[in-house]
Amino acid sequence: MVSSVLSEVVSPLPPLAASDVLMRILAVLLLIAINAFFVTAEFSIVSVRRSRINQLASAGDIQAKTVQDLQRGLDRLLSTTQFGITLSSLALGWIGESTMAVLLSALFIRLPLPEQTRQVMAHSLAIPAAFVLIAYLQIVLGELCPKSVALLYPEQLARFLGPPSVAIARLFHPFIWILNQSTRWLLQLVGVEYAGQGWYHRVTPEELQLIITTSTESPGLEAEERELLSNVFAFADVTAGEAMVPRTSVVAIGRDATLQDLLQEVADSGHSRYPVMGESLDEIVGLVEFKDLAEPLSAGVLKLDQSIQPWIRRAEAVSEEMPLNELLELMRQSGQTMVIVVDNFGGTAGLVTIQDVVAEIIGETREPESPEEPAIQQIDEQTYLVQAQTDLEEVNEIIGMQLPLSEEYQTLGGFVIYQMQKIPKIDEFFHYENWEIRVKLAEGPRLERIQIRRDLPSEEPTELPADDEPTPDAWDNRPSTDNLPPWTHRNNGNASPPPPDDTHSPRRIWPPDADSPDS
Repeated sequence: MVSSVLSEVVSPLPPLAASDVLMRILAVLLLIAINAFFVTAEFSIVSVRRSRINQLASAGDIQAKTVQDLQRGLDRLLSTTQFGITLSSLALGWIGESTMAVLLSALFIRLPLPEQTRQVMAHSLAIPAAFVLIAYLQIVLGELCPKSVALLYPEQLARFLGPPSVAIARLFHPFIWILNQSTRWLLQLVGVEYAGQGWYHRVTPEELQLIITTSTESPGLEAEERELLSNVFAFADVTAGEAMVPRTSVVAIGRDATLQDLLQEVADSGHSRYPVMGESLDEIVGLVEFKDLAEPLSAGVLKLDQSIQPWIRRAEAVSEEMPLNELLELMRQSGQTMVIVVDNFGGTAGLVTIQDVVAEIIGETREPESPEEPAIQQIDEQTYLVQAQTDLEEVNEIIGMQLPLSEEYQTLGGFVIYQMQKIPKIDEFFHYENWEIRVKLAEGPRLERIQIRRDLPSEEPTELPADDEPTPDAWDNRPSTDNLPPWTHRNNGNASPPPPDDTHSPRRIWPPDADSPDS
């Protein structure tokens, strides 16, 4: 009685025909494939580079234009893919679990176990085992594998799956519209502003700089390209005071100068434009450009003794703290390629040209016809000729000196002025440790070239024995001096007393002592 009741309670699931089983298995595989399609479409379209899609779309690629439209409305794309994933998952659970449960139940019934045990296993284990199997297939085949493939080939898959995704979105447009409106309404209830584009991750300038400087993130960039792109991002952080030609290097021309003076200055310095000053550099009255005078000079309509005042242009003045991006915009609007930089007290701190601004991005450039003289030239093994504006750390590193660094100066010229406590003249020098530092070239108060020479330690000459000096053997056979005064014993028999400084005593000249620096 009990066994019959138990058999009815734990009776296995009703069997299915072979054709039904085959159809259900195909349905399970189809639903997993549909789920994989939506997952792949979502991840490939979201992860593909928007810049690449825009480039392809501009070239006329129809598939890329479809992907571009989907990226502009990511809310519609995500609603479509989630709609398909949810429906396929629900259908898979409805059809797949019952199918797998029937198959597993039939399998348990055929196990070589007692009848009652087989009945219990077929009823109690078939459904949980079917759930685990369906979940495994759904996760691996329907989620993980499609996501991995989509992240590996986002561009190809996005262009391939974009058109069918648009077709599905149009087919289920009413349902997708309801989903989007419901999402907006629920988010507004909790105070979240929904714009539909927040799903797309926009790269910040900081992230882009990190990508540029990290070789693993951008392996295709050369070192020069990384430096150029890094300079572009750092451009806005550079001020006019950092990029300017300092006051001490400014070449200006007087307000009362003639064309002859200007031509001579052009020949000497090689510049094409000059600030025009009054009494001093702090009184800049304008700018003069040689190109304005080139045509009338070539035509012979100007005399060399004419004043330059008719060709003086207005000069723009900017603060040392002005960022270069703002300075570049000012130059573009004013049409001037040179501006004067003033300090906090209104004095001239330097000047900035358009070449200085461009150099902050692409680096310094030199004309091949006039190669730049090296900052440090080695004259011989002990002597160097150094430009006064050379950084002191560079001098220490190349020459091997230990000149102290300080906030009071940064260049070798600044160090010389700091040590001498004055503006030195040509050929004035001082000694620092075992180095002689001498000014070799200067223009007014500006130091140009400084000679650094190592001081060699002075060596005393080696004294060799004189021809008539007795050898050690002859010394033993010397005549007796017992009857002579004591001071004549080492004075060749001379009866006059030695000098009081005792310099007559013999000295040991060679070899040097162990403590001597030459030993």
